[in-house]
Amino acid sequence: MKRHFWLWKSGLTDLEMMNVKIGFIGAGKVGKALGLYFQNHQIPVAGYCSRTHRSAKAAAELTGTECFASIQELADVCSILFLTTSDQALADVDHQVSNLLRCHEIASGKVWLHVSGAHPSACLSGIQAAGCAVGSMHPLQSFGDPQESAKMLEKTYFSIEGMPQALQKMTVILTKTGGKYNKISTEQKALYHAGACILSNYLVTLLDSGMHFMEAAGMNRDTLFRAVFPLIEGTLKNVRQKGTVEALTGPIVRGDFNTVAVHWKAIREKLPGEAEFYREMALKTVAMVEGQKLTHKQAEQFRRQFKGCGDNGK
Repeated sequence: MKRHFWLWKSGLTDLEMMNVKIGFIGAGKVGKALGLYFQNHQIPVAGYCSRTHRSAKAAAELTGTECFASIQELADVCSILFLTTSDQALADVDHQVSNLLRCHEIASGKVWLHVSGAHPSACLSGIQAAGCAVGSMHPLQSFGDPQESAKMLEKTYFSIEGMPQALQKMTVILTKTGGKYNKISTEQKALYHAGACILSNYLVTLLDSGMHFMEAAGMNRDTLFRAVFPLIEGTLKNVRQKGTVEALTGPIVRGDFNTVAVHWKAIREKLPGEAEFYREMALKTVAMVEGQKLTHKQAEQFRRQFKGCGDNGK
């Protein structure tokens, strides 16, 4: 009686009616963080199964759930299975699970979800062919310490795609947690993940390149981090408040051909290996603001400048 009263008080009646109980195949950072996140919102989590008993036990202890010896044992007590393995392991898990489904060692009717950003739900083709709904629910964040990551999930956007039954389950879960989400098409998953990599991974590359330029100008890298972070933080704040085009500052948006010509000349002389990188970034910036903050004539003048038509672009 106490248990059912607690579920009613926490607003879980709908989830109980839908027979939601979550299990995790894979006990790494993502699986642990999601387990904590779901439990923080009173969504039932059964526990973990992993390649090693040690990792499954550690995840179970962290989340106060159970450690399962096999996928079959975990699936027996769950209605939704999250595959929180590495991307490279998804095909192997799909093969294992589909075999168990075909041999009727796992009941059909369960929903199987992976959390990969790079792969669509179609990568679980074996499970789908065996008669189960599949989907993917990708949290748009990077993961470190599971407890800190669980806190970050409170303000994380999720991207979901998959079969209708899987989408319905994911929508119910994220509605319960208050998580914000976007539905994307299975066919466009690769483009979505490429964009995420640019925004996260390649942003780091961009920052490193900028600091390389400043090191070449004589700045010490140890102090450089402290020196540039106010600039970086101010830029991100402006992007958040104004959007990309309105937040953009600098010589290109001002139509300052002379300053860009000075940059271009110095880079070709001092850092010739970075010249193509600078040129491509400049041209992308020109394209971004053409017709908004730059006239078409100014934009064409910048393009001519990078074709070598004079030091000042005229």
